[in-house]
Amino acid sequence: MISIRPTVAKDADALCALQKAAFLPIYEQYHDEGNPCLRGPEDILKRLDSATFKYYTILVDGEIAGGVLYRRAGRTPFVAELKPGEYYLLRIYVKPDLQCRGIGAQAILLCEKEFPDAVKFYVDFPKELVKNRKCYEKAGFRDSGEELEAAPGLILAGYEKSM
Repeated sequence: MISIRPTVAKDADALCALQKAAFLPIYEQYHDEGNPCLRGPEDILKRLDSATFKYYTILVDGEIAGGVLYRRAGRTPFVAELKPGEYYLLRIYVKPDLQCRGIGAQAILLCEKEFPDAVKFYVDFPKELVKNRKCYEKAGFRDSGEELEAAPGLILAGYEKSM
């Protein structure tokens, strides 16, 4: 069974390890210095008490299986400033041996229920990552048609979902 809960400080080390494992293949492909696999538990901890971010822990059968981080204010690669009711799915990651089982899409849908004022969600990801595209589309996101070169050879595709 898949569930979510707000992330707490004691989750940081476990989430950091899962984040590193989930994002390492993407880092090895693009060598993007903004890749979450390069961040430590302090990055998670500093976001827990921030009004700008909302972090959720994904649980599968009661065990930590991943995390979801939303931005509630500020800018995104495709949006100059989030308006009230707009949220940016900054990152989602699932333990590598649990990927491609629909856990990410289900976690996104559960998280969206935590934002009753939401009118729009945004997400972006490396354009050529098909499994990411499938996950987001399964959760109801659609291609916005926007693309951005985030680093040499790294093209981000912008997706959005209206509520």
